[in-house]
Amino acid sequence: MRARVLSLIGWFLISLWSMTLRVRFVKREIPAGLKDGGRNIIYAFWHGRQFLLFYTHRNSHAVIPASESRDGEIQAGILKRFGFDVVRGSSKRKGERALLGLVDALRNGKDIALAVDGPRGPIYEVKQGITYLAGKLDKPIVPVVMAARGRWILEKIWDKYLLPHPFTRCIVLYGEPVIVNGTSAEELENKRGELTAALNKIMDEADRIAAAGR
Repeated sequence: MRARVLSLIGWFLISLWSMTLRVRFVKREIPAGLKDGGRNIIYAFWHGRQFLLFYTHRNSHAVIPASESRDGEIQAGILKRFGFDVVRGSSKRKGERALLGLVDALRNGKDIALAVDGPRGPIYEVKQGITYLAGKLDKPIVPVVMAARGRWILEKIWDKYLLPHPFTRCIVLYGEPVIVNGTSAEELENKRGELTAALNKIMDEADRIAAAGR
């Protein structure tokens, strides 16, 4: 009951906050083009750059993992209210169930979305699991980031979480798809590095666009 109430409050506050923001989408046609080819997508984002993405991608029914912890229960409630599907589990608790849920979603034509340096970092370093999923199931990975002209950075949190100032300009920027060919150890490691570089590149680009205010 407590988690349900807190998730409702969280959803309301994020929605209200996000409605004040002036959002510009950049290169959104890239994932749309992939979808025209009939392929569902794995969206990849940094843990600390996710605040606005829940609102801008609401009602997409993309599948997102949430941990089995109490905080994860609140997060799952918020995500469901934004119109996402949720699988429960994490790398430490019931991770196999979450992985199977993501595999099932991809096989059934759904998009999935992952904070690829979560749940505990290191910051801005892609974990291996996403490249394995992409290579095993032949799904493209689309990197996506958000940036804000006016922002707070929560420096004491491991992911340097970004909170946009109310009423500021924000950017949601998509990168070029990363294609993983198979599941050899060399391929997975190469693509993990490629995705890390791609996310950092578009994060810098989004920050520049947001700062310019154009």
